[in-house]
Amino acid sequence: MRIRKLTSTNAFVAVDLDGASGRGVVRLAPKVLQGGAKDLSRSMTYSLACLGRCETGVSAGISVASGESDAALAAFVEEVAGWDEGYRFEAGKGVAPTDLGPLAVAAGDPLPGAVAAGMAVCPGASTAVTDADDPSTLAGLLTGHGVEVLHVDDPLTATADLLFVGGRVGAVGHGNADGLGSKVVVPTVRLAVTTRALAMCSRRGIVVLPDFVVLGLPADRAAAVVVDVFDHADGPVLGACERAEAFLGTWQDELPFGRPI
Repeated sequence: MRIRKLTSTNAFVAVDLDGASGRGVVRLAPKVLQGGAKDLSRSMTYSLACLGRCETGVSAGISVASGESDAALAAFVEEVAGWDEGYRFEAGKGVAPTDLGPLAVAAGDPLPGAVAAGMAVCPGASTAVTDADDPSTLAGLLTGHGVEVLHVDDPLTATADLLFVGGRVGAVGHGNADGLGSKVVVPTVRLAVTTRALAMCSRRGIVVLPDFVVLGLPADRAAAVVVDVFDHADGPVLGACERAEAFLGTWQDELPFGRPI
């Protein structure tokens, strides 16, 4: 993992694996932290590995004051487009797809994959909860599966078959994992469940699905992968990590240090 800083504006690109083209997300804010970008870059690497693509995850941050974003974005696009690596980006916080010009790739809708994965591992589900501000789209997708989205005050503690969680990175952490009331946790953003919370869920028999699979693969492939790793002795997240690492080992001399959990 390395941080490549731009010279034309206050921005950087976290590059997980050298010597490969890559894909990831770019975010713009008054201060974008490198640590979070590194985590997102690693998560994308594992998504690409699950797709069988010899590419690296990348994640970019543009730190700029309000009112200076247009110039900063233009500088970012011009400089990165001149690099040889062929990095491409989805538009993240503070960025519109039209801002990225030749660097842009379309961001996928996370919900179809999340629903497909959740139903694949819990086909008898009848209830779901979510921390989304607007659950209407999720509810529409689940209706066809006979699953009702419950309206509750606290979706994390409510009793349900499925919890679709994506309010923020680290939404499920050690402070609230012991209170989860759902059987299966389905991330709708990357890194929604912390490492410590994952271990706590495992001890309680709560299944957490791998976000880099649910969010990084087409819905049908995401469902197939989570079913394949569901019965892994250490849980589907670790099973999916091993699956990604098996592919990475076919084109990398050594595996990157640290998993996207």
